[in-house]
Amino acid sequence: MPLFRRKFLAEPSQNKPSFKGRAAAFGKASCRVIFLILCAAATAVLVKCSYPRVSHYALGWVALAPFIMGVVRVKKLWGAFIYSWFTAVLLYGGIFWWVFRTCYEGGGMSAAQSYGAWLGLSALIGLQFAFWGTSCFFLKKLKFLFPVLAACAWVALEWLHQTIAFYGLGFPWFMLGYSQWNFPHAIQIASLTGVYGVSFALAFTGVSVGYAFSAKAGFKGGVFQILAAGLLFGGVCGYGNWKLSRPEHKALLSMQAAVMQPNIDQYKKWSPQFEAEILATLQDMGAQLKDSGAMLAVWPESAVPGMLTQEPYFSLFDQISVDAGVFQAVGSNIEENGKQYVGAYVLSPFAEDLQEYRKIKLVPFGEYIPMENWVRKIASDVEVLGELGSFTPGLPNQPLAQVSSVPIGLTVCYESIFPQLWLRQNRAGAKVFVNVTNDAWFFDSDAPYQHLAVNALRAVETGRPVLRSANTGISAIIDRFGRVLQTAPLNTRAILRGGAALPIHDAKNFYTQWGDWFAWLCAVFYFTLLISTFVFAYE
Repeated sequence: MPLFRRKFLAEPSQNKPSFKGRAAAFGKASCRVIFLILCAAATAVLVKCSYPRVSHYALGWVALAPFIMGVVRVKKLWGAFIYSWFTAVLLYGGIFWWVFRTCYEGGGMSAAQSYGAWLGLSALIGLQFAFWGTSCFFLKKLKFLFPVLAACAWVALEWLHQTIAFYGLGFPWFMLGYSQWNFPHAIQIASLTGVYGVSFALAFTGVSVGYAFSAKAGFKGGVFQILAAGLLFGGVCGYGNWKLSRPEHKALLSMQAAVMQPNIDQYKKWSPQFEAEILATLQDMGAQLKDSGAMLAVWPESAVPGMLTQEPYFSLFDQISVDAGVFQAVGSNIEENGKQYVGAYVLSPFAEDLQEYRKIKLVPFGEYIPMENWVRKIASDVEVLGELGSFTPGLPNQPLAQVSSVPIGLTVCYESIFPQLWLRQNRAGAKVFVNVTNDAWFFDSDAPYQHLAVNALRAVETGRPVLRSANTGISAIIDRFGRVLQTAPLNTRAILRGGAALPIHDAKNFYTQWGDWFAWLCAVFYFTLLISTFVFAYE
């Protein structure tokens, strides 16, 4: 009995933590939190610096490493989610800072509303990253297979977001693979896998390096992960070097093109008092096409302060086509049966008939209000940021425009981020792509650079050159390997002249034939093994 009493009485004093013990525990927890914050911030900075406008592409290969070093140390599921979401808000906040400027300086919103839009979008889109990071909490249990599965998870979630956005609502502006737009050797695998293959390679190397430097991997495991990352990097670049070093196919035609960048101020574009000035600018630039040898001239989205079919705009561009003997692709609004469309016309120097394209994927809250009836119940005064009101989307599978029997794929602005649209037109026979946009809304921010980068990946995926005309920039001529051959600097007036190499047959690469096969494969592996990991974790 005394022994029992002594044990019973001794337990409370033995289990009661001392001040020194509590201080040590608090210090340890604080160090862990600080470490996680530093890891999150490091990944956000590395992604930001690898992404346009900074575009230090090499940083993209290790951008996810600091985050992984943190997530392998997190011990609780909710801790992994909070840490991942915090990282995502920092990451997307850096990528999407231009949203604040667009809303505040271009959209007429208050500073508070603009900050809310910026942070709200970052937090909402950040749920994708948060889900990925939380998945890593479970996938890390697979040890040496962890980087492969984590990379599959990254691709699966990018593809899922892209698909939901294409058929419903989303904003897949950011993809990790776009950070390599100015590294041609790395992006050639997009001709096999789409941009998803580039994202996979970056995610794999980042996770491998992060896991290698964590205590979980051990020395041998760390060396294995570093070697695996090096091999994948070497394989991707080796394939790119092989593809770029191959001689150009002899059976190519070259379409001479002129890409026009009129650099008309956004505030002048829709003001009647500046109409004469705008027309004079367009006429002067059009006169420079005479004797230029160009077959096609590309003008930006909303090239005229109205609709091209109205006077005096139609007469002006029709005369340019006749005088210079060029086809012209001109961004213009289209009106029919009381409905407004964003689109583009193609004029021929030989006929008055206009070919047209109507934008299929509109910008949420910029050109239309998603789920408008539901949104207006919450905020009755909400309006689109554009000055001309809401637009109607064009029908899918529109016929391709023809430029002297050469099929042209047309896309407008935001549609450059949807590879599905480009695949459709490629399979319909497009031999060159034209992207017209008005990035003046973004001012001198990162957005015009980010928007340009997307087009480089679309060129590799489709194996077709891209002629990109932006009102204030950045206009570009991009070859079928995604190499940006010419650019016009932001906020300058310029005309780019160059040739677009066209295949004389309907050559298709692996990606255009099989589409998102790689993303599908990653999704199957990821969701199957994630479910299995969940089951084993709770058994």
